[in-house]
Amino acid sequence: MIDVALARALVTAGLRWQPTNGDWFCLFDEGEAWLIAPGAIEIGQMDSAPVLMFHGASEWALDTVWAGEALWLPNASQLQLILMQFLGAQGTITLDVTAAGSRCRVRVADWLHEASAVNVEDAYGAVLLAVMQNVRG
Repeated sequence: MIDVALARALVTAGLRWQPTNGDWFCLFDEGEAWLIAPGAIEIGQMDSAPVLMFHGASEWALDTVWAGEALWLPNASQLQLILMQFLGAQGTITLDVTAAGSRCRVRVADWLHEASAVNVEDAYGAVLLAVMQNVRG
């Protein structure tokens, strides 16, 4: 799962979230991860804004949280898709995974950036953050 600090940095850089079933999130003041799934945490609308409705967890049952108050914890596939959208048709993504960790590299024309991390999500996330911040080097 992506590091919470990295997920926050992506939001600060402009990453937006439309909650869907299967997404993981946490509340900004907590570290516990939650999964959006029918019967447990469902997506609703209140005043034309998405809300997350807790049904299954006893300590949260019947509570509703604005989606904007939650921090999305995107998975590797979601991060890869977002990264491809940012890079466009001319961009390439390379991912190397070993027992020691993961390294993600992106290239667009003559610009190359790479990041290494223990898990794939953090490697993708770090490169996405660099792309979003338009880091050159």
